Amino acid sequence: MNNPSLVCQAYAFATVVLWSTAYVYTKVALAFFTPGPLGLVRCAVASIAFLVVLPAMGRGHGGFFVPAARHLPLFAASGLSGFTLYLLAFNEGSISLNPTTNCIVISTAPILTAALARMFFGERLPVLRWLALALAFGGVVVMNGGGSGFVLAPGMGWVLAAAVLLSLYNVVQRTLARHYGAVQIAAWSFFAGTLFLLYCLPQAVAEMRAAPAHALWLVLLLGIFPSAAAYLLWTRALSLAPRTSLVTNYMFLTPFLSMLLDFAVTGGLPGASTFAGGAIILGALLMFSVAGQRARKA
Repeated sequence: MNNPSLVCQAYAFATVVLWSTAYVYTKVALAFFTPGPLGLVRCAVASIAFLVVLPAMGRGHGGFFVPAARHLPLFAASGLSGFTLYLLAFNEGSISLNPTTNCIVISTAPILTAALARMFFGERLPVLRWLALALAFGGVVVMNGGGSGFVLAPGMGWVLAAAVLLSLYNVVQRTLARHYGAVQIAAWSFFAGTLFLLYCLPQAVAEMRAAPAHALWLVLLLGIFPSAAAYLLWTRALSLAPRTSLVTNYMFLTPFLSMLLDFAVTGGLPGASTFAGGAIILGALLMFSVAGQRARKA
């Protein structure tokens, strides 16, 4: 496969397949672990994977390095928002929500990121993107069962918080990207995220001792594949893509893949509100993407 366009799409497809597994297998793992310890073990495994891989990579290709002291607060903010708090909120939400609902709500992160970029960087947001933001929120309300009394179900509230935290992570990444590569940012963000989760270590050790072998393998896979490996593949895809949208458009497949995997593993299908709200949110993401393409051509 010598065509760079096809190669980057293969990397992108592999990434979204790995990401979709996180939604299903996190819910399975939560039968044996509580949210904090599960987040710590997943972050720690990913950090170890980066410690193994990065020294083998040249500095120009995202190899191991030590950040400048002035950037350590940014890496701390990146790890806190993108991994520590994100995984705590994501895992809490995963307890009560089905993987498909979880995945679709998290997929609002690109829209929320654009809104935050407008706040922090003064980026112009076209009217169509504001409409997409409103439409996405409407989809969340529908998925929440109509939002009676405008009170989010606990699981929905946690996952929406996770989407906001992921958006904050993206904003911090943009600042760090002026100085470091994407793989380097992901690696040191995982290191920071692991450090902030160390308060869960005693409980994590106790739960790992009590967990059956297959649960330990499951957490190991969560740390390696949808975490470290997915970030490496995604970065490679973006570096080869002639157009960013050629890669990012594959994110639309994640909810569908998550639903198929959930059905294969648990035999469960989401309810009507998930299909209805999910269709609205995916429509909002499509509108958001189209608005961005028009803005670049203008």
